[in-house]
Amino acid sequence: MNLPDDLLSLGWLVTAWILFLASMLWAWKTAPWYKVKGDRAAQHVLFGMALVIILVWSFSAGIGGGFSFHFLLMTVVTLMFGPQFALMAMTLGLLGVSLNGDAGWISFALNALLMGWIPIMLTWWIYELAYRYLHRNFFVYVFLNGFLAAGISTVVAMFAVAAVLWLDGVYDMTALSYNFLPYIPLIAAPEAFLNGFLLAGLVLMKPEWVSTFSDEQYLNGK
Repeated sequence: MNLPDDLLSLGWLVTAWILFLASMLWAWKTAPWYKVKGDRAAQHVLFGMALVIILVWSFSAGIGGGFSFHFLLMTVVTLMFGPQFALMAMTLGLLGVSLNGDAGWISFALNALLMGWIPIMLTWWIYELAYRYLHRNFFVYVFLNGFLAAGISTVVAMFAVAAVLWLDGVYDMTALSYNFLPYIPLIAAPEAFLNGFLLAGLVLMKPEWVSTFSDEQYLNGK
């Protein structure tokens, strides 16, 4: 859901910019630059995913009441690159969407936090917990880190959007209950399927593109 500039109050927008800039500073300082430095193939994959985000986020489905939804794809991007590069790819993608006029510039940071940072960090936390506490095999990786993480992160991100709209007085709970909240499961299910399907295809055909996956840990001898 790309929020326009005139929807929310100045306080929310300023706070979002502070949090967004802090997250980007963290990403820039802690990113594993050695993975892409001098590796043109890795750089092409990263910028290619930013282009995919532009295309996916530019197409949204309206459901009435001024609401619209689009796929996020943040789970598969996070598992491909890690949270820091995922934040950068998402930011590049949102820049393209904003240049195309499909999202507001003033609300850029809020869109990035709600549709990017939240699902990226949730996906990464789920991956870290699974890596630490669960048996490592292909099905755990794809179904938990792909399908389930995408579904959970989408639900949380959409509820966060609803909370912001309600707390800022943009819509009351009645409007959200009729025009927004019932559609969250309908969006989360295909989001989970799409991310899981893409992740399964990538680890089978292009495992070198997925930095969190390795044959030795998830396939060999399993």
